[in-house]
Amino acid sequence: MPTITPAHLHALLASADRDAALVIVAGQAAVVPGGAEDMMVITTRNAVIAELDTGANEEQLESLAQRLDVALDSLGG
Repeated sequence: MPTITPAHLHALLASADRDAALVIVAGQAAVVPGGAEDMMVITTRNAVIAELDTGANEEQLESLAQRLDVALDSLGG
């Protein structure tokens, strides 16, 4: 089962905090407000917006979630 899913990216993009980040806490992915310097940040809301440009579709979110999950696995997350 993947650690990072499209649902996490949806939650990140839906966050009212423009500086929100997707982090790993106790082996689980979570969206937290900006200022998560002491956590393992996987990506930020702004980075996802920049990566997907405008109007991301489900296929793009799935692809990005898979890439982030593979990157996390390669770090031993």
